[in-house]
Amino acid sequence: MSSELKNESKPSVNPDILCNIKAASIPVIQVVSGAPLKEQLSAPFYFHSLKENEAPPFRKPGKEAKPRLLIGTLITEDDVVEMIAATDVHNANLGFRKKIAEILVRKNIVASYHLPEKHFLIDFLLETIGYAAQRDFNKFKLACLLSIYLSTHLHYKWYYWISPVDVWHYFKQLMIKHTIEDSPDGQEVFEPEECYDIMSHFHTNYLCNLPLVHILSFEVHRLKLLWPFKNKK
Repeated sequence: MSSELKNESKPSVNPDILCNIKAASIPVIQVVSGAPLKEQLSAPFYFHSLKENEAPPFRKPGKEAKPRLLIGTLITEDDVVEMIAATDVHNANLGFRKKIAEILVRKNIVASYHLPEKHFLIDFLLETIGYAAQRDFNKFKLACLLSIYLSTHLHYKWYYWISPVDVWHYFKQLMIKHTIEDSPDGQEVFEPEECYDIMSHFHTNYLCNLPLVHILSFEVHRLKLLWPFKNKK
């Protein structure tokens, strides 16, 4: 008796119908032969949507920009004059910060609502301006230096998983183009000794802090750490 009930509980399915079923198990409800079947995705919908959108930000977003001369492009001499003129008598640092923030937003370097990255860039540029003042850089050199630093930061934000080595190579090529006279691709803005000192300054204040820059720029805590050394055999 129990075996008969067991056999009656199983649905009878036509073998022709089984050929049209795209599922791992036989459904309880019989499917009419020839009816259209909806294909089920094996992966969750979230991952499928990433696949449809080419899985950003894991794929590089287009062609990588090449280092070029930045004289009078990103930060101009007039921008440097604006920063100096905005100095507050009672609080000089406050005037600088407000003007730098205004210039960063106006130049589309950072969004006005992106406070963590904006505050980081303001502190970074303030330290760079103090560095340039100690070396008696004129407004032309200071504008060029700020442009190089900000251009490197924009290059770092270009790709989510960009490596520190790529950032360093990009910055190094920019410094070479602004140190060696090689028209039309290069112009001597900084002397070789100044170039070496600037590279050390950038490495200490920016490149060594890339994990922090990553968190502040992308507002995430997901990092990709690469160990450059191989195990000894």
